[in-house]
Amino acid sequence: MDTIRLKFIYSKPNNIFFQEKIRGKQIWTNNAWRKEQQEAGIYMPKYWIEEDFINPAKTYFYFEASVPKLLSEENITAIRDDQLDKVAIAISNFCKKVGVYVFPEQIKNTTPTFLAIGKNINLTNFCYTSNALKVLKPFDYKPHSAQRLVDFSDCKHGGKEVIFSISTETLKAYDKSQEIKNRAETSKELEIANLMNNGQYRIDNQLASQILRIELTLKTKRKVQQKFKPYLKNITPTFQNIFKEELWKQILKDEVEKTFNHPLQKMIFLSLESQPFIDSFLDKNYSHIQTKDTIKGLLSDLQEFGLAETRNNYLKKYRSRQTWYNYLKRLKELEKHFDWTALSKSDNAKIHSYILACFGISNKIQQELSLVFDTKVSKNIDIKQRNA
Repeated sequence: MDTIRLKFIYSKPNNIFFQEKIRGKQIWTNNAWRKEQQEAGIYMPKYWIEEDFINPAKTYFYFEASVPKLLSEENITAIRDDQLDKVAIAISNFCKKVGVYVFPEQIKNTTPTFLAIGKNINLTNFCYTSNALKVLKPFDYKPHSAQRLVDFSDCKHGGKEVIFSISTETLKAYDKSQEIKNRAETSKELEIANLMNNGQYRIDNQLASQILRIELTLKTKRKVQQKFKPYLKNITPTFQNIFKEELWKQILKDEVEKTFNHPLQKMIFLSLESQPFIDSFLDKNYSHIQTKDTIKGLLSDLQEFGLAETRNNYLKKYRSRQTWYNYLKRLKELEKHFDWTALSKSDNAKIHSYILACFGISNKIQQELSLVFDTKVSKNIDIKQRNA
């Protein structure tokens, strides 16, 4: 669990912590004070009082913070579900500091209006994080979402992130190590950034300079309720009820599987190869010219348009979702004839399988490549070729 936002009915306190009114909005806070604390290297949650849109006489207190930063002033360390009481007390203590009295039991029994959950994957002895993002980028289709690639070339240490977003939900994969270096604010984050720059930072006693983070953000209370309902059934998704590692892991795993474990992943990896390789591969695996032309047509579309646009173009052309699903089924049958030993030197398939394995997602590629993921790094991957 990372960022949370909580909302409480509360009257506006008459103190310095709410003396700044946000222009054009009925919102009160004190960003100047927060900035002073941040410049002193102290982590500062966001907080504000906001008028009800319909009834101005009613006001709400909002609290928003990164849970790991609230406890340890950095958000690489994972939160455990046995830390609920500690988190609730830390939130209550900060609120008290700004003159707002909400108590741990209130905090536990409210449903978050914003929630981010994520997983850090240490790739240091496997590949560069930029390589992993290049592998994930071609998987640009997620139902009802639009993908975009953000390049932080204007930041000192660079970095990239692949984002799938709708108005109420975002799934993204990004370079966590570069983010720490670019945006370190607290004294603890500055210390970690310095250790990373010197190749000395460790997670679980293992060097960590290449960290991929995959993160799901739910931006409204309704979306939090909707996302957790299949897992909680009729239980209300209060902060206490959702503060469970098994829930975070399962929800994130399901999102990763839905997005990055696409049925056409073998075709995607093949489309990333050079044309002579593709021609040789198809000649070796298929003898029927119509079959080869079908696959070549798909590979050409994937190379030119990407997965999402290829799907859209097909639906526009045939105006039938069922036709698309029938096409997928046929392609999956054709994939069964792929000789994956011919692609055993492809870093793309190896990196992709490694990332999925970190979420407990297994696929046939892993079995066919005979990769072993119960150790820190698969010994089947040539260390000299990992960053090709």
